[in-house]
Amino acid sequence: MAFETPTLNDFVRISENGLSTAFYGESSVLRKSVLKVLARVFAGVAFLVVLLLKKMWKNVFLTTCDVETLKDFGVDFDLPNKPESFSKGRVIVKASSASTVLSQGTVLITNDDVEFEVVADTTIAEGSDGTPVGVIALASGANGNCSAGTELSFRDGVPEGLGEEVVVDSEGLDGGFVVDVTVNGNVEKWGETVEEYRTRLLNYRRNQPHGGCDADYKTWAERFSSVSRCIPEENYPTSGAVTCVLANYHGDDITLNSTNVAEVEAYIKSEVRRPITANVAVVSCSAKSINLSIYLSSNTPEVRQSVMDALNMAFRSYVPGDVIRASDLTVAIKVSATNVDYVNVTSVNGSDSVTLSKPNHELPVVGDVGWT
Repeated sequence: MAFETPTLNDFVRISENGLSTAFYGESSVLRKSVLKVLARVFAGVAFLVVLLLKKMWKNVFLTTCDVETLKDFGVDFDLPNKPESFSKGRVIVKASSASTVLSQGTVLITNDDVEFEVVADTTIAEGSDGTPVGVIALASGANGNCSAGTELSFRDGVPEGLGEEVVVDSEGLDGGFVVDVTVNGNVEKWGETVEEYRTRLLNYRRNQPHGGCDADYKTWAERFSSVSRCIPEENYPTSGAVTCVLANYHGDDITLNSTNVAEVEAYIKSEVRRPITANVAVVSCSAKSINLSIYLSSNTPEVRQSVMDALNMAFRSYVPGDVIRASDLTVAIKVSATNVDYVNVTSVNGSDSVTLSKPNHELPVVGDVGWT
């Protein structure tokens, strides 16, 4: 039987019974009113000791420790929590006449007053196509994640020789994420939730480094706030090669732009990290929209949301090349969803199954859902 922490009232009752047996009766040494006061004092001290022991016991294990101890484990493993992350990517800037240099530190702003800074001096070539320019958000968080084609403007006036039109390139700006986490009474800004960090540390403890095994590549890639999941594909596309497929589940788009991919790739392929015999490629996944037809016996908004949550979790278990079967999704929903009396996924993309393309690094996302 598992140990249960006694309540304060339990300690008071135990103390009163013990003191009554020793000091109360025909040869009473203590008055009953005094005995009750002493019982509460002794019970309070014992209760505080038990609470302290309970906290110490919980902090022995990664699965139950508090956030302060979790950070200490991260120091021991050399796996700190992910820092707050800033949206980054490229925008297209055009020259109004001859080629012009756009200076590092120039600030661009969206219609929603989200500011971005140019990361390096860039020569803007003359021509109608414009020149890609690397930018990063000045503030962390998802507010800086912008879709392709989003219009920006120069905050402090258009530099001489440049056109006013600035738009986000086809890959978009992404990677921004921030969570407020309370540590020792202070609020810190993290790039992952506490439970996501706990999962990373647990995976590291269960899969110690082995000089380039599957878990090593995951640990290296998932240190970055822009990466929620890394899927290492061994001997792909050729023998001796490793392809790391990256996905980001913090937002509506699971793909990463080339700026964030390059950052992860530089870290993994460092000479002090990558096995010297491995030919490593780091790529973003591509999103495969899965349209579903689902029969529900209790078709309410609450049940629908529960089913959608179960689908999103189920989709995170697939890798490129897998086959998604309607029958498997039905089982996943029955296991994870709540308040579902009867459910049946009748089709995925109009068929019984759909295959995720491995060459295109496809991962599934929930598309249109038809409810009946």
